[in-house]
Amino acid sequence: MGYKEVYEDPGNDKVLVVKMAIYGLVQAARQWFKCLSDILITLGFDPCESDPCLMYRIDEEGLCIILMYVDDNLIVGSRKAIDKATKEIKEIFSVTVSPMAMEYLGCETDVAENYSCGWIGQPDLYKNLEIKFGNMVK
Repeated sequence: MGYKEVYEDPGNDKVLVVKMAIYGLVQAARQWFKCLSDILITLGFDPCESDPCLMYRIDEEGLCIILMYVDDNLIVGSRKAIDKATKEIKEIFSVTVSPMAMEYLGCETDVAENYSCGWIGQPDLYKNLEIKFGNMVK
């Protein structure tokens, strides 16, 4: 029956046993994180000691860093390393890849044309705080 089984109870009540997390339930995000983490580890990624949602891999293609937040992930690193990781992940999951992240988790992002550096910030949050509390920079 796929991911679920239904058992008949002697009292004619049906019992449903769910064998995997269902999207939208409290534990679904945790189960997805465990699944994705396990797969990334098999692909050679290591979790960061201070934040297990950040995983990295250094190989012949260069450094690749993946930041995971439920189903919204950000990949940064050398172009070749990103392409390799994206290809490997696409072989396992159906994913949508944006060539350039303009926004991630409410933060605006910008990258130099030569990809030598990047910026991430929350200017809207700053503007709202400035409106609420006034200009606190002297």
